[in-house]
Amino acid sequence: MTGHLALLDRSAPGLVVAVHVVGSATLDDLAPGSDLDLVVELSRTPTETDLAALSAALTPELDVAYLVDGEPGPWARDGELHADPPAQLTPVLRHQLNLYSRTLRGARPHFPVTAAEVADYCRTNLREYWQPLLDHAAAATGPVFRDGVLWLGLGPARLWHTIRTGEIVGKSRAGELAAAHWTDLAGPVREIVAARHDPNAQLAEGHRRAVVELGRRVLAAS
Repeated sequence: MTGHLALLDRSAPGLVVAVHVVGSATLDDLAPGSDLDLVVELSRTPTETDLAALSAALTPELDVAYLVDGEPGPWARDGELHADPPAQLTPVLRHQLNLYSRTLRGARPHFPVTAAEVADYCRTNLREYWQPLLDHAAAATGPVFRDGVLWLGLGPARLWHTIRTGEIVGKSRAGELAAAHWTDLAGPVREIVAARHDPNAQLAEGHRRAVVELGRRVLAAS
């Protein structure tokens, strides 16, 4: 992280005015392979030279949303910079920046967002993004893909908790909360949480079925 900023400061002086860490690193939920999620505020609309500097400073573990005057700009994932479409500054990300971020440079962020906007975004995301994935998983046969079970098993639970309480939690905490709420699914859900922190842990068909059932309950409750 410090190397990333130092390289940018040398190659594009004055471009970066604020850096905020979000995601697992600020929610006490880092796991093997976790990305470092950043929101970086820029002092100007990046020129071609600036874009080249941003790209050269990236590493694969950095996921970055760049903002210009508070508005979404370029974004980066898996070491690649993208300019179109612009980064997403969702209500959930604004809420996280306000309350759950760590500022490494610049002023603490304050973005306008309401609890209703956060909950509405979570519900829409559940319907439009997660429900098709759940339907696909329900119809799947053959090998169980570990990363897919982890992603699908813990993502909807995070949104369910935010809708209920307004709080943003990490994937592991969301899984524990869901296991405590739906006790008949507690065994496989807690095994999925444990597998997130143990790259050698194997997941099986029973975990995939539990993930689908948990997701359906989240959707019904949200």
